[in-house]
Amino acid sequence: MSFENKTQLRPLILDIGNNFFRLGWAGNDYPDIIAPSVYVDNTDYLFTSDVITGLEDIFISEKNVDNQLFGHEALKYSNILTVHEFKKENNFTILMKFFYHHYKQLEIMEENQFKQPIIIIMPFFMPELEKTKLKDIFFNVFDFPSVLFLSESQGIISTFRKTSGVIVSMGEENTYITTFLHGFSNVMARDTYPIAGKDITNYLLNILLTQIGSGKSIYLDHIITKEIKDKLSLCILDPEEEIRRIKDGFTKYKSNIDLPDGSNLEINSERFLISEPLFNPSIIHIDYIGLPEAIAKVVRTWDRENWEDLLSNIILAGGGSLIPGLDKRLKIEISKFFSDRIKEKINVLAASGRENVSWVGASVLWAQGKLKKGWEQNPKVSEGEEMESPNQNNN
Repeated sequence: MSFENKTQLRPLILDIGNNFFRLGWAGNDYPDIIAPSVYVDNTDYLFTSDVITGLEDIFISEKNVDNQLFGHEALKYSNILTVHEFKKENNFTILMKFFYHHYKQLEIMEENQFKQPIIIIMPFFMPELEKTKLKDIFFNVFDFPSVLFLSESQGIISTFRKTSGVIVSMGEENTYITTFLHGFSNVMARDTYPIAGKDITNYLLNILLTQIGSGKSIYLDHIITKEIKDKLSLCILDPEEEIRRIKDGFTKYKSNIDLPDGSNLEINSERFLISEPLFNPSIIHIDYIGLPEAIAKVVRTWDRENWEDLLSNIILAGGGSLIPGLDKRLKIEISKFFSDRIKEKINVLAASGRENVSWVGASVLWAQGKLKKGWEQNPKVSEGEEMESPNQNNN
């Protein structure tokens, strides 16, 4: 077998996030494809299609036969077409098309197409119905040979080469807090925190619209607001003090934003105010404890003698954790719930590239030969045919 044939029969790792879709070869350092988990349809205009003629040519020029565009191509037309998020819609038909569109971009030789084992990154909670639908797509539609569902927590903790710690996975739709002690998890020491990326974006949109008021015409939507959040958000230690300084003329946080409609928006304290719901959920009318207290509560579920092992490795992961300064604020706030002796052990890890850390961890686990169990074989494989474990030694 040629080297190219062998490399193209490695497993593919798939992470279907609410915000981004990641696809790439097991054993690589980084996903080959990262695309927004969105699509547009040429029948779903933001205005009556006869206002501007020739819009349908968009889809012809993109060589699209299904009247849909995916990922980055879809976002090009967010000003004229409604952008849909297929993961939030539970639209498995679009997911199938979305996957195939990006699978083709891997330029796999024809004789190797649909012969790769598939590793699917599984979030903290994945309903059995979703697993069943995914297996139906990859087994019955595409005819891949095998599928492995891998917990994102396993991927994250393997990337950091830790056996004990707290994982705070902050995504677009959900924030999960999980713990590991010497490689073992505790089902009681977990939490689904009720604030995630979408909530922070919505809060920023609300405070920006309030600031603008009714006297100025500015177009803001969720997509634009999320881009502002991703580029300019901050988390600071003392927001009340900084607000007082801003009122006295402090301009450190001031930033001017050129919007797509040609208008201009100036923001200042909004840059750091958007992270405050994580510490005080009542700001956005959610009756829950702050994130630092939730982390401390999960740690306290374990016996006291294990707290230091857990608190020394608080791992931030996911795109929602990319707010600069969040790690420093969390460390200070979490320390308020523990004694002085334990405070010294608290360490919050915020590694670069942490939005991709679960994918990278899955790739590391495969390269180390640690993903030999748990594979589900395509039922179309004839009875009695034994499936080899898809590890690096036999591919």
